[in-house]
Amino acid sequence: MTLLKEIFSGDLFRKGIVIKSTPFLVYVTFLMVIYVAYGYHVDSIVLEISKESKRSEKLYSQLQSALELYDKESLQSKVVKQTEKWGLYESVDPPLIIHNKKSDNEK
Repeated sequence: MTLLKEIFSGDLFRKGIVIKSTPFLVYVTFLMVIYVAYGYHVDSIVLEISKESKRSEKLYSQLQSALELYDKESLQSKVVKQTEKWGLYESVDPPLIIHNKKSDNEK
């Protein structure tokens, strides 16, 4: 009870306890400011990570859509239809081997 009485009466300042403790109080205040600043820094980093995560999910979704469209467009039947206008067609006969009698004799 006497400590509270000394604090409220102002005797604490007359004795010089607070003045002697000023470097420690400045140090503790500095640590508190650093702690609050670190909290704001962590919040900004968490927010940035959250934004990048959402962006990454969106890009992944676009990639999946593009791959699905590519798979759909690169089907053999679609390629055949698209190349018919140039006169290209899919061969149904197996390839033939042409033998050259002259080069066969040299081997």
